[in-house]
Amino acid sequence: MKITSLIAGLVVATAGSNFSNSNAAELEGAWRITQVKAAPWASARPPATDLRGRSLQFYADHVVGPGALNCTGLKSEPTAYLAEGLFQGNLPAPALAAAQAFGLAHFPVRGVRLQCASGVFELHRADADTFLLGLDNRVLTLSHTPGTLAAPTAPEACVQAFLEAHFSGDMGFNQASVNAKRRWMSARLLQRIAAYFAKPQSADTVPAIDGDPFTDSQEYPARFAVAKALVTRRTAQVPVSFSDGIRDRVFMFLLVRKGAHWLVDDLRYERSETLQDLLR
Repeated sequence: MKITSLIAGLVVATAGSNFSNSNAAELEGAWRITQVKAAPWASARPPATDLRGRSLQFYADHVVGPGALNCTGLKSEPTAYLAEGLFQGNLPAPALAAAQAFGLAHFPVRGVRLQCASGVFELHRADADTFLLGLDNRVLTLSHTPGTLAAPTAPEACVQAFLEAHFSGDMGFNQASVNAKRRWMSARLLQRIAAYFAKPQSADTVPAIDGDPFTDSQEYPARFAVAKALVTRRTAQVPVSFSDGIRDRVFMFLLVRKGAHWLVDDLRYERSETLQDLLR
């Protein structure tokens, strides 16, 4: 990675002049790459390698991760940037608007600079469970919520995989978008959605579902966080928080167990209405 010695917008660079392994203590443990977006400063196409779903394990003196993120000789220092200094000063003008598009709304944005044998990496904290990292003309979202740490057969893991696919593809509510995520949905929900699309729609009437029902929004949120599920024998309720950096909204994904698998069967929104209600 290209490293600049003086980065515009630096507010609080370090607690001292030297790197210290103790600065990375807040990162220790497992983190998952939940989103990968093309960087707004990129003039060339990002690498084709898909890092979404890959994990990083942070230790006191090294990081185990994919490619250049496999870090040895780890040293770190805290950072705090205004919008102009984020991502090594590469955000296009106006930098504030570019930063807000990634759900960064409170400045200075604090984070950690990691010095490794493979390069220097700057992680910007978006919230308590989320860091953003610029790498190879991409912006990676790193998260360690319960959904990212869940066992593969857990209901949280189903919702996590569903939303990672949703945020990486077409978030519009259409049959093709639904089909791309059908492996995580119950037969009942898929049948109701198909019946909804089959109904004649008047151009003069606002449809019952006007926007994205899986994030309950017309303007898509920047990120999501899957919390710990409340599980019974055959059903589970999984709280999910959606954030644009300013406002957090929380509603429930309702799952049913089918054999050894959990499947999304419904959503219950903040106003208590459900997706199944809207589909009728």
